[in-house]
Amino acid sequence: MENKKLNEYLENYTTYFANRNEDNERIYNTINKLLKFNNKEPLLNKKILDLGSGDKAFYNVCLNKGIDISEIDGSTGIDFEKDLLPYKDECFEVVMFTAIIEHLWNANLVLSEINRILKKNGLVIIITPNITYAIKNFYNDPTHLHPYNPISLSKILEMNRFKENKVYPWLVNKSINYWKIPFKFFIASIIPFRNHTFKKLPIPNFLRGKSTSMISISQK
Repeated sequence: MENKKLNEYLENYTTYFANRNEDNERIYNTINKLLKFNNKEPLLNKKILDLGSGDKAFYNVCLNKGIDISEIDGSTGIDFEKDLLPYKDECFEVVMFTAIIEHLWNANLVLSEINRILKKNGLVIIITPNITYAIKNFYNDPTHLHPYNPISLSKILEMNRFKENKVYPWLVNKSINYWKIPFKFFIASIIPFRNHTFKKLPIPNFLRGKSTSMISISQK
């Protein structure tokens, strides 16, 4: 995507709560919940790369917490389908890859590069639409190129030498029980997950949270 168009795209990010910072505080908390659920250490003491950092909202949340985090985005001119990542081998413990993989025709190069720059037992965390439940609106975003479901996402990670590939519904600040139950993706797609912050207020549809996205955690 050309830099001008990419910058326009970033300026039109949807904000679900008070602001992008609050959104990403909730994302940060959910990532830590996911790590704990998978018996992994929290983000606080990890060396992290925010790959495809967009407007840098998640990066800034981590930075403000004193986390050792770096970021790189397509707006810098890097092409994730053609270019090698400008980092040494085995220099990060966690790579965040949020809302990027669906914008690539072919993610194999960048996934192999993520594997290269991760330390032994390092983690990649991916958030992307689950096409099984996002099919209605997936192509409303003209920059969406390649859809995934939990099976295809797990397979492409396995192809690029990741192990313990686990995929869950993307639910922000919700009970981990939703990651345990049978038919979790279907249930996440139909239940209006009201946020407790707004439990006394009318909630517009876009805040009701029926999840059509997924989050994966994989280990090098």
